[in-house]
Amino acid sequence: MTNEIEKTASVPQKEKIALLELTPRYVRLVLAWYIPNVSFDVFDEFFEPIKIFEDINRDGFIKPTQIADVVKIVKMYRKLCDALEVTKATAYATPSFREAKNHYGFLEELEIASGFKIRLMQEQDEMVAIYNGVINSLDAPKGIIFDIEDEYTHIIHYSRKTILNSTTIQFGAESLSALFMDSAGNPEKQMQEMAEFFKQRVEAEVLWMNELEEEEIKFVGVGDAFASIGKISRRGKKYPLDIAHAYTLDNNDFQNVYNAIKNLDVDKRSRIRGISEKSSSTVACGLAMVKALIDVFKIDDLLISASDVSTGVLFNQCVPLTAEKPIVDLVSYSLQCNITYHPTSVKNSVHVYYLATLLFRQLRVMHKLGRQYIKPLKIASYMYDCGSRLRYHPNKKDALQVILSSQLYGVSHTDLVLAAFIASSQNSEEFSLSEWVRYKDLVTEEDLGAVKKLAVILKIAVALDRSQQGNVTDLVCDVLGDSVIMKTVTNNQDISFELRCAEETAADFKKIYGKNLELL
Repeated sequence: MTNEIEKTASVPQKEKIALLELTPRYVRLVLAWYIPNVSFDVFDEFFEPIKIFEDINRDGFIKPTQIADVVKIVKMYRKLCDALEVTKATAYATPSFREAKNHYGFLEELEIASGFKIRLMQEQDEMVAIYNGVINSLDAPKGIIFDIEDEYTHIIHYSRKTILNSTTIQFGAESLSALFMDSAGNPEKQMQEMAEFFKQRVEAEVLWMNELEEEEIKFVGVGDAFASIGKISRRGKKYPLDIAHAYTLDNNDFQNVYNAIKNLDVDKRSRIRGISEKSSSTVACGLAMVKALIDVFKIDDLLISASDVSTGVLFNQCVPLTAEKPIVDLVSYSLQCNITYHPTSVKNSVHVYYLATLLFRQLRVMHKLGRQYIKPLKIASYMYDCGSRLRYHPNKKDALQVILSSQLYGVSHTDLVLAAFIASSQNSEEFSLSEWVRYKDLVTEEDLGAVKKLAVILKIAVALDRSQQGNVTDLVCDVLGDSVIMKTVTNNQDISFELRCAEETAADFKKIYGKNLELL
């Protein structure tokens, strides 16, 4: 334990990285803090739509006027990077540009004008980046990724450390929409025709699909089509979290979105909350394609990922080791990154979690909680004081809101909610039942009791490291009659301050566990 604390106690120097993403439909600049070989944290993003896609489809050439527009954008982005003192910049163009006959000259002109060295991706490069983004941000060690782009669709089968199978189907949301969608036609019939057509292509081209073994595979959706469907679903059912990443879309959710869209023309679709102007023309096609995938792969639940090609590229640039093997413990990694980029004591966070796990094990006979609660307890332990990021004297809702808005990898929405309530309810009278009810679709009655028990455990752990010196090194709890005797083991330092703080938790302990708490 001591070595782990010492290893995480120092905070490396942060730098800034810029990622330029060039597609036939937009140019995007992603800005992130990064610690070389350790992590990155996106802090800003800029997006400019372009219309090169139409040029490529029309005659295979990018027009000079479009080239001039893109040059202006990338020069503007370069000035922004210089102003922000970005120390590292990387840029790539998606494989769609290979369809343009003058793509080499186009990219060369952009490089000369902006100074960005732009890598033109191969399809395989793109699939590896998507896989890297997903495997290093979602708790899905075995899965199949569906990435619906404008011109093509990637289907990637992976298991932990490697891609096992992959197929690229030469139809995407834009190209399939252009083939089937007619403003004068019946929208529902067109969606049915697209779904059937795409289903046949998947069945004919994804030959490895029939060789899949019966195992716990998660299905992951990446790209704008899935993002739009997820957003419409969340808003339609008044989902309490505005978080795209790790949102689970079940068949009922999908069918509700499908039914809401199927009879609408483009004009009406553009008015639906959750659909961007960019997506309104292709959302019907995206729904049809997802329906086909659900039918072919017999999917009950889809996990939507906000990690895309750019996420995988950032991992590759900032944490090169992920190119060889994925991050093993996503939650620990994500929490370490979170507290590294925000003012807090890394040493204290690690030690509070250590003490909380000791208490969890020692008091198991009393709380009777399963291991599924370890993850939310860990998050709450690392972020128990995150409310202080907002103000010196944080109120109970500060920690709740900070945790619920945090970008933590490998964490389900349910675990995030549980962690937020554990961290914000360390005093039993601070627990807000009215606030809890807002998340009723994500939590259960059993979770309510668990949160109250774990909040007390966390409060004791925080108290026992109140001086943030790690003086309490072990705990032994004995349940005797109507009392719990908690014996502390120290590093030979005076812990009178910690004991006094811990004694203040006795009233909450008695209220939740029904026994007196005595500390030695």
